[in-house]
Amino acid sequence: MKTRILLAVAAALSLSGPAFAGSKTSTFNVSSDVVANCTIVAADLSFGNYDPVIANKTTALDVDTTVTVLCTKGAAGVNVGLDAGTHGSGGNRFMAEAGGDTLQYELYSDAPGGTVWSNSGSGLVSWATFGPIGAGAGVLKTIHGRIPAGQDKTVGHYTDVVTATVNF
Repeated sequence: MKTRILLAVAAALSLSGPAFAGSKTSTFNVSSDVVANCTIVAADLSFGNYDPVIANKTTALDVDTTVTVLCTKGAAGVNVGLDAGTHGSGGNRFMAEAGGDTLQYELYSDAPGGTVWSNSGSGLVSWATFGPIGAGAGVLKTIHGRIPAGQDKTVGHYTDVVTATVNF
């Protein structure tokens, strides 16, 4: 009976595959580069009605909108510029209506009538910190818009398109 058990164990061991005499190891590197990237979303700015006869004859029309920037953590030297718009001329921003008349306006970074938000130099607005990527949050800043008082303009719908650019 012992012989039978020994033969059965030997047969089972021979069916289990080859025995290993040793082993060797190897290592490999894993890497990735996190790149600087930013997104920018600017909300539309609607001044509503401009009344050159009564309400806005002597008072500027001020409204605000926002621009939101989300950048990779650690992105350096981030700033945002606003161009002069499609109807900008001579360093001024204008909205135009279908008949060709224009309505002057301006965009400011700190307060209505304050620092003009432009696309270069001191008109650029810096972003110092950024919201958490996982929360989908970004850093929001206010764009202050102003239509100066006393503009004698034709009745119509005035529009412009401004491009907001994040530089990183």
